[in-house]
Amino acid sequence: MKKPIVLIAPGVGLFLIGTLMLVALTGFRLPPSDEAEARIASTNGPRALPALVTAPRLDQIPAVTAAALSVPDVAGLAEVKSGTRWLAGWNAEGSPQAVPPAGYLIPVDVGAVDPAQYRTVIPEPLHDMLSQLSTGGAVLSRTGAALRGITDKGHLQFPGASIPVVGVVDDVFLRNHEVLVSLGTGAALGLHNTEYMVIALNRLEAGKQVEEAVRAAIPPGTSLRVRGPEGSGASSGLSPLLSLGQIKAHFGEFPAIHGAGSGIRIEQSWIDANTEMATLPILGTFRCHKKLVPQMRAAFAEVEAAGLSGLIRPGDFGGCFSPRFIRSGNDAGLSRHAWGAAFDFNVSTNLYGQVPSMDRRLVEIMERHGFSWGGHWNYPDGMHFEFVAAP
Repeated sequence: MKKPIVLIAPGVGLFLIGTLMLVALTGFRLPPSDEAEARIASTNGPRALPALVTAPRLDQIPAVTAAALSVPDVAGLAEVKSGTRWLAGWNAEGSPQAVPPAGYLIPVDVGAVDPAQYRTVIPEPLHDMLSQLSTGGAVLSRTGAALRGITDKGHLQFPGASIPVVGVVDDVFLRNHEVLVSLGTGAALGLHNTEYMVIALNRLEAGKQVEEAVRAAIPPGTSLRVRGPEGSGASSGLSPLLSLGQIKAHFGEFPAIHGAGSGIRIEQSWIDANTEMATLPILGTFRCHKKLVPQMRAAFAEVEAAGLSGLIRPGDFGGCFSPRFIRSGNDAGLSRHAWGAAFDFNVSTNLYGQVPSMDRRLVEIMERHGFSWGGHWNYPDGMHFEFVAAP
C-alpha cells in the first residue's frame, strides 16, 4: 500500500490529500514513487511566519502596502505575480534532460517576486537561497521538485528561457507554487500582473488589526478578501482549494499544448490512461478522472438516499473533464476540469459571478465527500464543485 502524501498548507498545519500518483509519460524520467513521497512529506527546516493573503486591485496596491506596513506587528510584505507557464524540459544536476512527448509541453505554476521583498515573509535560513533568484535562478517547491526528479540543483527549460534550479524548499515557503523566480525572470516568462500579496505577521492574532488598517485605506465598499489562518482574526479563512502541484500529485501530470482561446489539448495517451466514461446516479454518463468517479458516485448516491434527487436537473449538467483554463482568464491558471477533477451541475441557475441558488443541503453532501463549492468564492461560481480531499 502506498504511503499518504503530507503537504504543507500556507500558515497552517498538515493535511493529507491521498496517495501519490505520478504518471510516467513518454520521455519522462521520474523518481521512484517512494523517493518522491519522502521528499514531498519532508517537514524539516524553519517554520513559516503566519501570514495574510489578499488580492487588491492593481491601483490600490500602494495604499494597501502602506497601510499594512504601518501596523507594528507586520513582519514584511511581498507582491506575487503568478500564472501557468509551459515547461519544455528539465533535469537534475548531472542527469540528462527529460522532455515531454514531441509537440507537447508541461504546464507548471510559477510565482515571481522581488527577492528583497520576499525575504521579509520567509525565515532567515532561506534568505541566501532566495538571493540567488536575482541572478536568474529558480527555487522549486518539494512537490514541484518531486515531479521533476530534482532533489537540490538542476535546470528548467522554458520556450525562450533557460533557468537554473538553485534549491528546493517546503511548499509553504513558495505559497504552494511549483516554481519561484525573480520579477525579471518572471517578466521573461510573461508574468506581469500582481495576483496577490502576502503579509507576514509577528503575532498571529494581529491579523484583524492589519485587515482593519488595509480596509480603511481603500474606498468603502471595495471588494477585497483578506485570508488568514485560524486565530489570525482575518475575515476569511485560507483557501481550501489545492494548488496545481497538489492536484498533479494526486491525479497525475499531463503533457499538453495551449489551443485556441481558453482551451488546451492534452496528449491522448494521458486521457486514455487517466479518465473514463462513467455512469453516475442522477447525472448519467460523462467523462471524468478515474480516481474521482468513486467519490462522485458516493456523493450522488447519498443525494438519492436523502430524497433530494429532484433538486438536481440532469439536463443542466456542465460536465467534468474539460481541458481548458479557468473561465476568468488564462492568467488565472488551468481549470481543475482539465484533470476531470471538478464538475458542474444546475448550471443555468448558478451562473459564474451571479448569486448562487444551489440548495445548501446538496452543498453539504458534496463537502462531506471531499468537494469544495465555488459558491463560497469571492466571485461566486455556484455550479462548480472541485476535489479538495480524498475520502
